[in-house]
Amino acid sequence: MTIRGTIKRCVLAVACAAGALMAPATAAEALRVCADPDNLPFSKAEGPERGLYVELAEMVGKRLGSQVEYVWWLTYNQRRALRNTILQDGCDAYFALPADAEYKLRGLQRSKAFIDVSYAVVAPPTFNFSGLPDLKGKRIAVLHGSPPNIMLARADGFTTVSFREQDEALDALAKGEADVALLWGPSAGYENLKRFQGRWRVTPVSGDGMGGQMAVAVRRGKDELALGIDRALAELAPEIAKLADKYGFPRSKPVQLARAAAAEPPALVQARTVRMGFVATADASKTVTVAATSKPAGDKVDLAAGQSRFNDICSHCHGTNGASPVSERDLRRLKARYKDVWRETAITTIKNGRSDAGMPAWKTTYGDKEIEELLAFLSTIQR
Repeated sequence: MTIRGTIKRCVLAVACAAGALMAPATAAEALRVCADPDNLPFSKAEGPERGLYVELAEMVGKRLGSQVEYVWWLTYNQRRALRNTILQDGCDAYFALPADAEYKLRGLQRSKAFIDVSYAVVAPPTFNFSGLPDLKGKRIAVLHGSPPNIMLARADGFTTVSFREQDEALDALAKGEADVALLWGPSAGYENLKRFQGRWRVTPVSGDGMGGQMAVAVRRGKDELALGIDRALAELAPEIAKLADKYGFPRSKPVQLARAAAAEPPALVQARTVRMGFVATADASKTVTVAATSKPAGDKVDLAAGQSRFNDICSHCHGTNGASPVSERDLRRLKARYKDVWRETAITTIKNGRSDAGMPAWKTTYGDKEIEELLAFLSTIQR
């Protein structure tokens, strides 16, 4: 799955409204490829640059003697996209499936991996980066809730500057508001190449959750097509390397991060998160009990303010109005999970944060009134 903070816009209005725009195959020999319409450097439906996956699909199609046609579908939720396209025989191939065998989907088979992708450290060329200790004492720009954000929250002595969007993090780096950034490598490399004219050194990293390899998905039973794609990818290895360079993918040897992070004693985990001008400290070695208010949500509480604050601050992790496609982040199920103590649980979590999940503490930012407004809004969406 291509990793992104959020989809900024959709280039096809129909795709945003209905979830997909499918172009019917016009010939039996056509190779129908599933792709995201707005996800450079990987794929793009319109414009002069089509993305690495699209250009590679064209090369593979040429090797197979097939015309390539596209099924454009937003892939923010990859499994849903696959269920509604390739798994329903809406297309023949999907050039964006993790090669990891643990990523299982019934009905699909994979090609051999054709490219490595990972998070990367983005820093000035003068910054010598050889491991996690080099980031101590630096202001590190991360995407809120991303694997690097969570990893650094579990380790001692790191200061993170959290953002919703990757371009915001890179802008902060350019303005001197962050010293380095730990971001999704292909996207950061592309922006560095196109928007910053190669200003930064982008160094890929490795470790749990930090990256992997990508393969092409083909429906089970289409063995001849799968073999043909495998042969084409092997023959196209030099061209794939050129495409990676063209789109700014970082391709140097990855630096290992996970081992250094895992060496931190769990009892001493402490994270310091800087976000929107405030500093919040979460100490996992202590359990802090916050007295929950018993004030019920009602007409005296500004529901609109609570909803607005939630969608401004919380929706990038929990979805608009709390409706996240990730079940553990779906806040419409708080009452179902925690029964009669769901409000107390929510208040404690909002105030103290959850460093293990990358959530900062908000008690230094919002008072009881603002938190009660959030609770009042959450009360209205419980199932």
